[in-house]
Amino acid sequence: MKVEEETWQVLELLAQRQAASRAEMAQRLLQEGTRRARLEYAAESYRQQEVTLERAAEVAGVSIYDMMAYLRQQGISRPSHIEEMRADVAAMLIRSGRSDIAERLAD
Repeated sequence: MKVEEETWQVLELLAQRQAASRAEMAQRLLQEGTRRARLEYAAESYRQQEVTLERAAEVAGVSIYDMMAYLRQQGISRPSHIEEMRADVAAMLIRSGRSDIAERLAD
């Protein structure tokens, strides 16, 4: 992969500031960029109604609460159908160990 000289210089500057090697700094930046890209992809998929809120959170690798906060921060809202909301809440309850309550939602 070809990297521009200016990018190397910035990477070196950041690495020095963080007391890290260029390789460590590059890894951190790559991880952060990947995390951000996953969030953006999941948010756009949610906005386009291609996925539920729960699935968007899974794709982004965050909790439903964090996904909701990110969507709100980005100004993305979507009118939800009651069944989608029930499914998202039920999934959240199951993950938190409250499948007994989740089962009541299905009734």
